[in-house]
Amino acid sequence: MKNRNRAKKAGRFLSAALVLVMTLSLVAGVLPVIDPAYAASEFKYASPFSKTGYSTYYHKAKYSGNLIVNGVDISDWQSKNCRFGDAKKDGVDFCIMRVTYSSYSKKDLSLHIDEKFATQYEKAKANGVMTGVYVFSQAKNANEGIKEANYAVKRLKALGIGPEDLNLPVYMDYEFAGGVLGRMHGIKRTQATNAAVGFCNAIKAAGYQPGIYANTSFFSSYITTKQLASDVDIWCAQYNSRNQSAVNYSKWQYSSSARIDGMLSYTGVQGKIDADFWYLNKKKAKSDVVTKVCGKTTLSVKDAKAPKFKLYAGSKLLKQGTDYTVGGIRNNKTGNGYAYIKGIGSYSGYALVPLKITKTTEGKTSDVISCANYLTKSSTERSQYISVAPISYKVGNTYVVQDYLNIRKGAGTKYDRVLRNDLSDTMKAKTADGNKYAVLKPGVKVKCLKVSGNWMKISGGWICCKENDEIYVK
Repeated sequence: MKNRNRAKKAGRFLSAALVLVMTLSLVAGVLPVIDPAYAASEFKYASPFSKTGYSTYYHKAKYSGNLIVNGVDISDWQSKNCRFGDAKKDGVDFCIMRVTYSSYSKKDLSLHIDEKFATQYEKAKANGVMTGVYVFSQAKNANEGIKEANYAVKRLKALGIGPEDLNLPVYMDYEFAGGVLGRMHGIKRTQATNAAVGFCNAIKAAGYQPGIYANTSFFSSYITTKQLASDVDIWCAQYNSRNQSAVNYSKWQYSSSARIDGMLSYTGVQGKIDADFWYLNKKKAKSDVVTKVCGKTTLSVKDAKAPKFKLYAGSKLLKQGTDYTVGGIRNNKTGNGYAYIKGIGSYSGYALVPLKITKTTEGKTSDVISCANYLTKSSTERSQYISVAPISYKVGNTYVVQDYLNIRKGAGTKYDRVLRNDLSDTMKAKTADGNKYAVLKPGVKVKCLKVSGNWMKISGGWICCKENDEIYVK
């Protein structure tokens, strides 16, 4: 992200020169000397947007064999005549858009919506560009991180954008702005880490996938990533031909000066667009929860814009928009592309389905894997196509109750139910009125203190999280 763009919106009293200095020093950084052993393990992959800057980028060996997806991130500063149809043709398969932001003055936390987000989001979706969102954060502690997350969720829901509508996470864009005059000046690692954890937990509790964006120096100096939940997506910035961060990032923001057809900078000219690589491991699958996946993989250009599949978990037909979403990668012209199937709701993980895109598919009925023969495939063969996994629970995370749930004194129905009057006032407020026993209401948030099988310990007792195909807490 570019501090100079958002900073101007958040606090116009600071000079452009100061903001530019902060941008160059904190985001771009200085390219360190390359360790020969590191360089020997790299591989090359060029950006399709290399009209300026580096023509080739070097990627760590661990990403070898990954599918590298090309995308951008934008805010209202790139809102002038954004033509996502042209951008998609130029290679933009995903776009992460600013939904809300915080001012960086030293006053109380000041939250704002991005006025152009709704229009940008609608145009991206209409042109087959996968979407994610980010929140420009200036949080100094956990409570402020939670406030920023809840504010963003409220905005998304007001626009009718649920977890099923996003192909990518809701990111906390965490960076300094304003130098010594910025409200985050002097923040400690513990404070920043707590803010990041609070933000991610609140996003997850609302049903969205959380993520964190920062540059290499911010990650190394201010965020202890091991304190983040394993499902928090990491997006790291370094404006050079290499990203040498030690964090386990899945996305690399490598440029702020990409030139992309259909996308204009805040000045109204081509250029000054943030560009990103997204690494997708083709062999990530470790679960056989989805036992069948059916659908044509030879498609016309028209049909490839919105590929359709049927997914099954055992005999259960999963529902698109409830259990999974489908996006497209390099699917706007003839050649080879992919369908990106992402688990949502009770399912997580993703699948990459190779597509062959032709001018016409008349008379062809090729299937990725037919429903009839899927179960004859080995687990290794299955893992090349699907990686949707069941929901899991982690101590310390916050979850949302989906149904009326009895609170018991232990993990299992053999244990007595907890009396409502035995709860704290805080927990009592989360239960249904008029009952002798404690019954949690749908929609309330609970913190996981311990996990035992399908049961979760919360303040006051234990609740059942899931049973067979029914998910009660997520």
